[in-house]
This record gives sequence, structure tokens and C-alpha cells, in this order.
Amino acid sequence: MTPYARALVAVALLVSLCSACVGLPDSGEVQVGDDRPASAQDSGFPYDPRPPQKGEEPDEIVGHFLDAMLANPTTTAVAKQFLSSSARDSWHPDRQLITYDDILTPSGNDEVSVTLLGAHHLDARGVWRGELPERQRTLDFGMTIEDGEWRIDDPPDAMVVSDAFFDARYRQVFLYFLDPTAKVVVPEPVFVPTGGQLSAVLMRALLRGPGPDLRGVTRSYIPDDLTLDLTAPVSANGLAEVSLRGDAAPLDPESVQLMAVQVVWTLRQDPSVRRVRLTINDTPISVSGTSSDLDVAMGEQYNPVGPGAGRDLFALRDGRLVSQTGSGVVNQTGPFGTEAAGLEAIAVDLSGTRVAGVTSDGGSIRLAPVSGERERATTVFSGGTDLLKPSWDVSGRLWVVDRNSGNAEVSYVTRGRRHPVRVPGVTGENITRAIVSRDGTRLVAVLREPRQDRVVLSRLAVDGSRARGTRARVIHGDAEERTRINDIGWYSPTEVVLVRSLSDDLSQVTTFSVDGSRAVSSANVPVELVRDDIVSLVSSPVPETPTWAIAASGEVHELNAELDGTFPAEGLVSLTYAG
Repeated sequence: MTPYARALVAVALLVSLCSACVGLPDSGEVQVGDDRPASAQDSGFPYDPRPPQKGEEPDEIVGHFLDAMLANPTTTAVAKQFLSSSARDSWHPDRQLITYDDILTPSGNDEVSVTLLGAHHLDARGVWRGELPERQRTLDFGMTIEDGEWRIDDPPDAMVVSDAFFDARYRQVFLYFLDPTAKVVVPEPVFVPTGGQLSAVLMRALLRGPGPDLRGVTRSYIPDDLTLDLTAPVSANGLAEVSLRGDAAPLDPESVQLMAVQVVWTLRQDPSVRRVRLTINDTPISVSGTSSDLDVAMGEQYNPVGPGAGRDLFALRDGRLVSQTGSGVVNQTGPFGTEAAGLEAIAVDLSGTRVAGVTSDGGSIRLAPVSGERERATTVFSGGTDLLKPSWDVSGRLWVVDRNSGNAEVSYVTRGRRHPVRVPGVTGENITRAIVSRDGTRLVAVLREPRQDRVVLSRLAVDGSRARGTRARVIHGDAEERTRINDIGWYSPTEVVLVRSLSDDLSQVTTFSVDGSRAVSSANVPVELVRDDIVSLVSSPVPETPTWAIAASGEVHELNAELDGTFPAEGLVSLTYAG
């Protein structure tokens, strides 16, 4: 840590320890997140930063301006005092949030520069955008003299805070939109400040919509022009009153249903909320067959893991399809269960009724019913080179990635037809693993590079027979770290589980968020070391489903023993859950 950064930390600690003699601010606007004045019950040490002092030099003004953004409770009232009168009116810190691990000492006179180390950024919606581009890591502050004192005349439109401040004062939550077919909700992770009323923070974030970069990927059924009239207060018996105002065109019953689903799925993250009363311009909104109060448990049929998602294991035994429920193994009666079909990997659809199998030569995919003695198998994909295990989504699309000798091709199959999909950053690359989320909006792949493997993510948009993928971005992997990733899988709708080799007989299993942030879910598998050469994972986004690690020898390791799952029976290969 630099001397300047150590000084900032020392000041913060001194103030926090002396909080009994330093009054908390009782006024000043909150510029980021909840616009309700922060409560004295906010978590963390209170910190009342020092305002500008007479005779401070330009570099000191900038340094103390950055320190003022670490105020707790969150407020920009002191930070604004370091700005010129014109800059106070034009500064928009809500447009971006920048976090840093360390900073270099500010330098300069008429223009002061500050270089951030280990910097990341979030957009105005609170979406994690990853590492701050290198050219933006040096912040420039134009200075001016006002009333005989130096002031900042051109600040960056951003809140700039330390990693420690961010980790303590922000939390990851999820905003729920709908997939293009309106079959399931799609969780979008964002970060919001802690300390405010969570239901109000969640509703304001939800009303912003999914953002232009998700056009065609997700959809909101909440009219664009609506705003939150009140602070979504929650009564003692758990009723959240959400009062919206604005120009809302007449809503048809289906749109009302889907809007209500978005609201209750988002607000159920507030543990104090049990029911929601939703009004638009004082008119109560109700869903057919329910009262005007919406139970937060409604809309379970839109669960992102898919309707009727099961926990049964499917596998091949002696080349034939079987399923395991508990400790019992059942031979399936469909074409792949009655005779060996020469398959090396299988994928069962979400309803558990259809199975797709990659042939042993890696070039074709055959599709058949799981059960049915008179059913037949058909070839739905041929001409491949090195097909990875496919993935099913809720719309019945079968997503296929062909490694194609380091020149990957992505496509999906529906109704027996193959549809190529161009995914920049995946198409044409050396891809070793790929999975698609059950909602059909996320493609996660392992990108093999000369020195290391990295995990990338693309968002998928499907409109009829047309589909596209956004440019894939890295969500896991350090470019400086040499590592090989053996497998990935879904651990929840927003978390990926990964295994990598540390040595010939030691593997590491961990989970991470699909946004690539440092967020840690309470459901995460802790970083776990397995003394074996783990080559594949068997996981599911369905809650309370055991995750299995398969060694090169075929030995099975259970990763979350607290779930008390039944071990897969001996002799089973190509283990998988539905999806």
C-alpha cells in the first residue's frame, strides 16, 4: 500500500474510533442508491470526513475529495465542498462506480492526476463491468482557484471508492426480467448500497429496466415511464406497499401477470417482505384468481431453473441409458435404454422426456425419447468434428458447441433443424467446455489460451429462427496465472462451479458469479481441495442438489456432503442431471 493510501486508512480508523466526539452528519443528499437519508443503524464504522481546510494544495484537495467519498453513512455532502460552485451542479457521481485496491499519490497543480491500482467499475445500474480499461485508470482533475482556495473544477462523473468500502457498503442482489418467450424469469445481478430500505432500493433498480445491452436477451413487462411514488414501506406483518406513478397504457391480463411476477421475484429477496400490494396511479393491480395482495411465493412456475426441474441422475451403464432416483437405478425403455447406441455424452431435457447423445466419434448428435419401447432415435446434428456435451433450455432448444480443431462453432437445434449462432469471442476460438443456462440467455465457455484457461460469458438473444450472441467477456481467470480448467457446470442460475488441476493428484473446486464480480453467495461451495485428478463435474442449478466430482479413475467425490445425497451407483458413466 502506498504511503498516501496508508494515510487515508489511518484517518478513517482514527475518526471511527473517535466517533463519540465527532457528530454524524444530519443533512446532505445521498447521491448513489437509495435517496432516503441513511440511518445511523448502517453497518460499519461511522465516518464523517473532514471538509476542505484553508491553504490546501491541489494534490491535497484531490486526495481529501477521494477520502470524502468514503463517508459512512453514504453521502456526497462533504465531497461536494471540494468542488467549484459550477462543478457542484454538473457533477454526476451516479453515472459510474469505480473501485480500487490502492492509489498512487495525487500529483499536479492546474491538473491533478491520480492512478488507480486494481480498479474495477460498475455502471449506473449497478452492473459489474469488470476491470477498468487501462486508459481510464488514471483520473485527471482540472483545478481552479475560487475565493482564494483551490477547488476541483472538472471531476470525473463517478463515485470512486476503495475495495474495502465497496465490500462493506454494497451487496449483490438480483433484478428479475423475463426471457423472450416469457417462460421463466431471468436473474440479472446488480450491486446496491446497504443501509437503506431494501425493498425501495430493489424497486428503483427494477424500474430502470434491463438496459440497452440486453435488448432481445431479456424483457421487462413494467411500463417504461413508471416511477416509485413512495419508499415501498414494509409493515410489521410483512406487507410491502409499492406505489407507482406515470403514464401506463392499459395493461392486458398477461402483461399484468408478468409484471407482478417480476416485482414479487425481486422483492422476495427482502426477508421482511411476505406480501406485496402493487398500485399504479392509486389503482390496485391484481392478478386473476388472487387478491390485490400478492404473495411473494407466487409465480413459482416461472422459476429460472425451469418448471418441474428434477434431481434425478441420468447416466450410461454398459452403453445404455439409465436413471437413478435415490439408490435405485432404472433401465430406461427408450431406444438408448434398450440397446447400446455408441454414445459418449448425454443431455436430458428439462422435462426428463428426451435425451440427446453425442456419438463416440464426436461428430453427430442423436435424439430419442427417454422411455417408450416403440420409439425411434433420429440424428439431429451431423458433420461435427469434436462436439461437446450439449445443453437444453426451457424452450426446448438444444445448444451445441463443436470444438472444430480450435475453431469453435456454436449452434442450436430445434424441431430437427440446426441454426448456426455467431458468438464473438467464442466462435473461431479454442473452446474446451461450454454450457448454456436453462433460461437460454447465457453461454459460458472455457477459452484455452497458450498459458492459461479463462472462462468467458456471452448473452444470447433468440428471435424466431434468428439468434446472436454478445461479445464474450472474461468472467473468471487471471491472465497472469497459469492454470488449466477441467470442467464447469451450473451451481445456481447465477453461479458457475469450476474445477482446475493444481497438480497430478490435487484439484481445486470453486464457484463464482456469472457477472465476474467478487460477490460471494451464501450458497457457494467453499473453495475445496480434492486429492484426486478431477476431470469432470456433475452439477445442477436446482437448489439442494448434490454436486459430484469425477476423477480420471472414475472415482466419485461428493462436494457438498451436508446435502446428504445418495452416491451414484457403480458402473455409471456420463453422469448428468436434466438440462
